[in-house]
Amino acid sequence: MAATFLHRTIGLLAAAGIWLLSLPGTAPAQGQDCAVPASFYDTEPTLPKTAEAIASGQTVAIVALGSASTLGQAAGSPDLAWPARLAVALRSRFPAARVTVDNRAVAHQTSQEGSHLLDREVIALKPTLVIWETGTTDAVHDTDLDEFRQAIQDGIDRLRTSGVEVVLMDIQFSRWTHAVINFERYESVLREVTNANDVPLFRRHDIMHHWAESGLFDLMTGEKEKLHLVASRLYDCIGQAMADFITRGVHLGAGIPGVSSGSNK
Repeated sequence: MAATFLHRTIGLLAAAGIWLLSLPGTAPAQGQDCAVPASFYDTEPTLPKTAEAIASGQTVAIVALGSASTLGQAAGSPDLAWPARLAVALRSRFPAARVTVDNRAVAHQTSQEGSHLLDREVIALKPTLVIWETGTTDAVHDTDLDEFRQAIQDGIDRLRTSGVEVVLMDIQFSRWTHAVINFERYESVLREVTNANDVPLFRRHDIMHHWAESGLFDLMTGEKEKLHLVASRLYDCIGQAMADFITRGVHLGAGIPGVSSGSNK
């Protein structure tokens, strides 16, 4: 009975996007750069269509698909969520490119539900790139791994058939919830499917673990207002890291007006 209650409690926190934990007792590092080592990116495929559109100052339409953490619920507003911060980072670095980031996340969404939304809610928008955050809700609900794998594969197939590039984003890092829920099985499936399809995987889990080990964030707080502030900072860092990730293939040609070199790490 106690174990069932704990599992349900963790599930609710995870789905709400407020379960992210860092090193106990640490304080947010004021002014510390939330850089990501290049080793987190080097082995992942690049996005040539997106890179070309950015480099040549074209319209770049990005759609973010996911659940509560993509909505920015822990920060208290979609304007503070990582998709909104991604848009700010890209427009700052590449002002000639007409970048839009449309947040189509739905709280508690499973991979199968996300895949079913693609035709109606995503592909119809004719995006250049879709960033699909998934896996957390499936792990909380103990979704069958074969169903999870097939939903991801179906989504990748439909996006690519429509000429859309895709990035998968994996599960958030948390010491507490990982002790209760077996996220690793879903992480393994994401790695397997993205490797098989040569699709970039944004390793959010490993990146957040790196930030936790460096003492950058304290997400142990139970104070609602402080949690919002820390979550806002986290989402901003995720947005910056995602901007780095998707622009690795950008080769800026001489004479392209209004295009800055950015701050790719």
